[in-house]
Amino acid sequence: MTDGEQQEALVKRAEDEREDIFRRYELGLDPSNVVDSWENPTFEIYHRTDKYGFLHDSRLPSTRDAQEVHRNKIEMERDKKWMKMLNQWPPPQDKLHKRVYKGIPDRVRMVAWNKLLDIQQSIKNNAGVYLRMLELARKYSTETRQIDADVNRQFRDNLAFRERYSVKQCSLFNVLNAYSIYNSELGYCQGMACVAGVLLLYLHEEEAFWALNTLITDQKYGMHGLFIEGFPKLTRFIDHHDRIMSKIMRKLHKHFTKHNVDALLYAIKWFFVVFVERVPFSLSLRVWDIFMLDGDRVILSMAITILYLHKDELLRLKDMDAIIEYLQVRLHKNFGYSDDDAIQALERVMKKLKDLKLDVPPPAKSNEFPSRKLGDFVEADMEKKIGRRRNDYTDAEKQVITDVISRQEQNAIDVQSTVSYETSECATVTLTVPEDSHSIRSSLAGTSVASHGSSETMSLEDNNIHLRTANMLQNTPQREMLLGT
Repeated sequence: MTDGEQQEALVKRAEDEREDIFRRYELGLDPSNVVDSWENPTFEIYHRTDKYGFLHDSRLPSTRDAQEVHRNKIEMERDKKWMKMLNQWPPPQDKLHKRVYKGIPDRVRMVAWNKLLDIQQSIKNNAGVYLRMLELARKYSTETRQIDADVNRQFRDNLAFRERYSVKQCSLFNVLNAYSIYNSELGYCQGMACVAGVLLLYLHEEEAFWALNTLITDQKYGMHGLFIEGFPKLTRFIDHHDRIMSKIMRKLHKHFTKHNVDALLYAIKWFFVVFVERVPFSLSLRVWDIFMLDGDRVILSMAITILYLHKDELLRLKDMDAIIEYLQVRLHKNFGYSDDDAIQALERVMKKLKDLKLDVPPPAKSNEFPSRKLGDFVEADMEKKIGRRRNDYTDAEKQVITDVISRQEQNAIDVQSTVSYETSECATVTLTVPEDSHSIRSSLAGTSVASHGSSETMSLEDNNIHLRTANMLQNTPQREMLLGT
């Protein structure tokens, strides 16, 4: 067999595989669609499902306490106010701001997100485009196999996505494949599955497609720069996150540097998917609401809010693994503060960062936004057609590794120049948290950190900085390591 014949055979195999995958999603829940037993998790619903459709390991309370009854009463009142406001769109900006920060009622979130992202206008301006992209994806998409794998990993504990080839799984598959053709420069990156999945919990399929496009391409949100090769926006945001930490949370910043905790280790899902699966889902929805209103500066402020609210516990943890586990796992299970308290703290942080001119990072470069015309079909090269993986790093990927090393070295130098380990925490920032919010922090109990002066200083050699993040990047395919966490 000649090289040309071998390539043709590989392309034909990839085309057949893509068609078979699309056919399975087209069949959906049809009994003729054979599903392997491992593809469907065990299915228990009784007393274990919350109002967002997520299943829990332990039974939910069988009765509602007085606080829940009160919250439901308030939400019903907000429902009425929101419906009236949505019927008189657009409302005054101060009124909209106040109500979004108080929380969009779950029953009107679908309509509210449509308004905030102007989705219906996008559909009207692009009639027929989504279906055309989906048809092209079925013929030419090189991302289908990876998307298929990721669809069945997304929200496995949510009823809408739990069953293989369910309506929402099929919608997620369609949206991601169609978008990989529509934005050919970006294609598909694993973090996009989570973003599209959240949108599909509240929006119809084509609405989710155009909402995803707005979040990716609109400069207000600019998620293209997070997902594109080299992750330029991630680098820019983490640099600014470190800058904020070094200025207003010096003690915690030094503590993280001492224990080799690079922001890349804990902030990836914070920035890529706007805190989904890193804080309780109800709180992440509140942050999504505000993100849609005020744009990407909300993400940086929420990251600082989380660290500020939990700084005392983080300072008690004395190794990298414990700190990362706390930020990635424990806060998702028990954030320690009510959603309202967390959002009020976020508002205060946003105001303080604005006062300090730290709320907005340095401006984005052109590589954070699409350079190709959206919707123009670009045929993939032969390597992509046959699904062959690259073994080497691109220049953009190598730059990410260099940036990580440089940032860790600079952090260590900054720490070394600090006179005292006990630098005043948040010296220029004063945030107040309601006292009663601390009473619910049952999982965060521990010995308090003694407040004493210290002349301890630290050098690169003393701190034994190993640049573990950079080593991990060098030993792992970059996109999979970053987004598979």
